[in-house]
Amino acid sequence: MNCIGCGAELSKDEIALHKKLINRGASEHLCINCLARRLDVTVALLEEKIKQFRAEGCTLFEEVKMRYLGVDYGDVRTGIAVSDETNTLACGVGTVKEEWPPKLANKIKEYVAEYAITDIILGDPVNMNGTKGPRSEKAHAFADILKETCDCNVILYDERLTTVSAHMYLSENNVRGKKRKDTVDKLAAQIILQAYLDSRKK
Repeated sequence: MNCIGCGAELSKDEIALHKKLINRGASEHLCINCLARRLDVTVALLEEKIKQFRAEGCTLFEEVKMRYLGVDYGDVRTGIAVSDETNTLACGVGTVKEEWPPKLANKIKEYVAEYAITDIILGDPVNMNGTKGPRSEKAHAFADILKETCDCNVILYDERLTTVSAHMYLSENNVRGKKRKDTVDKLAAQIILQAYLDSRKK
């Protein structure tokens, strides 16, 4: 039996995944890579479901829900936001103060575990003309660290003017001083994630 997506021969595990687990409408026979793309989940998540099926014959795939984590990556402070369970609204949940990327990734991993995150939306600070400068390159390098540390899909999302928008919002609401400093990065992450969620609807 072959995958209808890429033509690759299906393994026994891949066939079992279709026969035994609920796959939310992807009833065609697909390899694990094509199935992950169809369902918009990570390959690692599907592989974990195969392991669970081997161990206990589970039929829990219907319980898998996408949950997104928004990250506004900064030199000193990094803002964190999460989506609600319907992936409609983004909510700022915290700011991480850490400059060393590997340690920062480990702290973000704690949010991934707490909120059962499947995908991380990382702000990509491209230049206003769309070119990628040093800050964008730094974000791309951090994306690789996040993928390895958190075992999640990491999506880089254009964050032009995000921090500016956050500052404008705080100014309009008269948020200043230390409270503003503690809030702006979290709000920027929320804006990035909300923009991504809205783009999925479109």
